[in-house]
Amino acid sequence: MNDGSHVGEKKKRLTLEQVKALEKSFESGNKLEPQRKLQLAKALGLKPRQIAIWFQNRRVRWKTKQLEKDYDVLKKQCEALKADADALQAQNNKLSAELLSLKTKDTNEISIKDEVNEGSWSSKNLFSTSSTRPTSMVQLLQGSTRPDLPCTKPDQVVQEEGFCHLLNEVDEQQGFWPWGEQ
Repeated sequence: MNDGSHVGEKKKRLTLEQVKALEKSFESGNKLEPQRKLQLAKALGLKPRQIAIWFQNRRVRWKTKQLEKDYDVLKKQCEALKADADALQAQNNKLSAELLSLKTKDTNEISIKDEVNEGSWSSKNLFSTSSTRPTSMVQLLQGSTRPDLPCTKPDQVVQEEGFCHLLNEVDEQQGFWPWGEQ
């Protein structure tokens, strides 16, 4: 059987009709079984080896085109993802700057509030958990910077009807809080 593999034999080109028939056959299946190869060779007036080589070359071209299509799809997806990532990065930078601005603003406001409250008389200064915490109302009033409170020391309490007098009375009186006999 002569399959066209002789050295020095001139290759002949396929006609347009032969190429169209081979393309149609390739669309139905890109793998070539031996029986089909013989039928195509007989129908087109070609050698079976020519049919086999044409299918082999056509599969390579088809695979290259598929790779190009896949590459284009992946490239578009990659570009879309990069655009999304860039947009998210820009949004992240904007939010980070806004957060830093808010932190700076809050720090400034706290500093201003601390400066305003620094000299004020507040309950947090009176009832702090430091070691010098007053244990009685008299001690609390002794530590007061208010000049209108006359109590300075417990032994110098003025025995008048006043706030300090009432507090001393509570401490000194026995049975001030009468409990009912049960």
